[in-house]
Amino acid sequence: MRFKFTIFLVVLNIIVFGLITYLNKSAEQLDDSMGGLSGQIGRELVEADQIELRGSMSAENWVLQREGSNWRITEPIQWAANYFAVSRILNQLQFIEEQASFTVDEIAKSGQTLADYGLKEPSLELIISEGDESLKLSIGTTTEIGNNVYMLGPDQEQIFVVSRRVRDGLLVNLDDLKNREIFDIPVFEIQELSLQINSSTTSSNGDLKVRLANTAGNWRFETPLAAEADPALVSNTINTLAAVKVGRFLEPDAGDPVTQGLENPFMRVTLHGNKRRQTLYIGNKDPFASEGQAQYFARFQDNPAVFTVEATPFEELMEAQESLRERNFMAFESDDLNTIHIAENGRQIRLQKIETGDWQVLESTGDSDVQPRRADPIVMQKIITDLQDLRAKTFALDAPTGVDLEIYGFNQPRRAVTLYFDNKQPLLLELAHPGDENLKLYARTGQNDFIYEVERRPSLQLLPLNALHYRNRTIDKLPQAAVIRSLTLKNLQTDEQIFEYQLEEGGIWEAKLADLDAKTAKSINTLLKTVRSFEVETYLYNQYSDAYRVDSEKELPWAFSLDAEILLPGGDDQQIRRIQYVFTERLSGTVQVGGSKTHNTVFQLTQKSIDALYDLTDTMKLPPESLGEPVPDPESIAPVPEPEPPSDG
Repeated sequence: MRFKFTIFLVVLNIIVFGLITYLNKSAEQLDDSMGGLSGQIGRELVEADQIELRGSMSAENWVLQREGSNWRITEPIQWAANYFAVSRILNQLQFIEEQASFTVDEIAKSGQTLADYGLKEPSLELIISEGDESLKLSIGTTTEIGNNVYMLGPDQEQIFVVSRRVRDGLLVNLDDLKNREIFDIPVFEIQELSLQINSSTTSSNGDLKVRLANTAGNWRFETPLAAEADPALVSNTINTLAAVKVGRFLEPDAGDPVTQGLENPFMRVTLHGNKRRQTLYIGNKDPFASEGQAQYFARFQDNPAVFTVEATPFEELMEAQESLRERNFMAFESDDLNTIHIAENGRQIRLQKIETGDWQVLESTGDSDVQPRRADPIVMQKIITDLQDLRAKTFALDAPTGVDLEIYGFNQPRRAVTLYFDNKQPLLLELAHPGDENLKLYARTGQNDFIYEVERRPSLQLLPLNALHYRNRTIDKLPQAAVIRSLTLKNLQTDEQIFEYQLEEGGIWEAKLADLDAKTAKSINTLLKTVRSFEVETYLYNQYSDAYRVDSEKELPWAFSLDAEILLPGGDDQQIRRIQYVFTERLSGTVQVGGSKTHNTVFQLTQKSIDALYDLTDTMKLPPESLGEPVPDPESIAPVPEPEPPSDG
């Protein structure tokens, strides 16, 4: 029973397979009969891997071959085809419509031959191939009536009348059929860029070879040195090369390769993709290029087709070994940074991160350390960011000797900066210059042997050997619940009070100052905010004195004092704290010096504090016109007497 059932299934499969084959053949015959000419060639066009055009009417015979989803010209030259030009040809043929049709037998009965329709020796022949199978369409003369042409079908037994546009669409200029793009490796696939520049165009004794490779997303130079490359610049360079287009194609044998410079090209550019590469030879400049649009002769290593390319992208590659190098040479993670040590000739500044995440600054002269002080978070963030962004102007030396290091001043560096981290080795940065060099500054790190040139003034200003520069700019900050109970501004030279305001219990300063003019009230409010959180522009001394020492020979007396009485809540009893700051006269539009005996420091005021004090202390007499008063008549000036004539003696 089981055997009979198996035999039944086998027979059933044979019947089904035969039915499918029959239906497929019927469908193909039906499609051919229903679709006319387009039905005969439509499927072949879709599956074709080669298209050939030849004939006396075509200026140049050509052959196209499919490579994957793209087409390539294989005759008369080897070159990528223009995708859109080929698509227009295929679409036109795939949807071709005949105006009329008749068989070869029918014209024979009327005494005519293929020659009468220009089809015995057709002016154009289109051969469509798939593997070993092919079909041919022949195009003859134009019809006597209408703008049509005769076409012999692929079975060579039927003649079709089709629009003349079909023939004209095949007569595409070969230059229009060529793809104008040069490199066809997709940008995302490119993992290496290689250059070889002829020694006659470089200062080196031999050809300059440059090779960059992308490893784990990072671009690096492999030759002529091992160094980091700038990923953005390399990416831009590759995008620029990928976008280069053909200027013009030269006819085969139209020029001398020696004259074109392609026998010994001055540059070879190679792009490496996945298991493929393309090498472009760059030769001499095209003497026939338009003025202001320099072009080079070029060809691919494995393709004799000669063309021209724009000069600029390739001239920029002449300095690739320097222009594409990474200029940010101080890459580090700031989160792991815990100490910055700055030294020069025995002087040392140490910046340390404490447990809270804040920074403190210590200064040492070799004998003892100055008391640590809070560092300013804005200053610290700036120095860390500026160190990370430190860039090379140029690359001075790549393999310096001990003598070179001494010549460049690294035996006595202007700054030696060591960065310490939680989980990796310290990073050393040295800045130096020769003793007689006043314009340039050089840098090197412990990561490699390279010597870089950096901007002199900004780099030295970045790392001052002055602990005051790093100190927190907020001298004092009152608790939020503290109440400023009184505020007094006094002229120390005349011992006169400029103002004194006492806040009643439960009162508020807005109500206290409500009766003052707007300008005065605004200035006093600024001083109230300053007392609550006293910030300075910069520190001058860590030692308070009874006058501001301008230098060893000059002192300026303190001209004003700002006194405040602060009510500090705490426990059962409220505490009273008194604060005093003293100031000089305003020294310029942006400079006024202050001091605090309590904090033992001398400093420069911020601009907002300078402006507020000036509004309250200025005694300059204003001109009457600014006060709206009448301007008095000017005093008359006596005329100058005539000079006496010179004596004869």
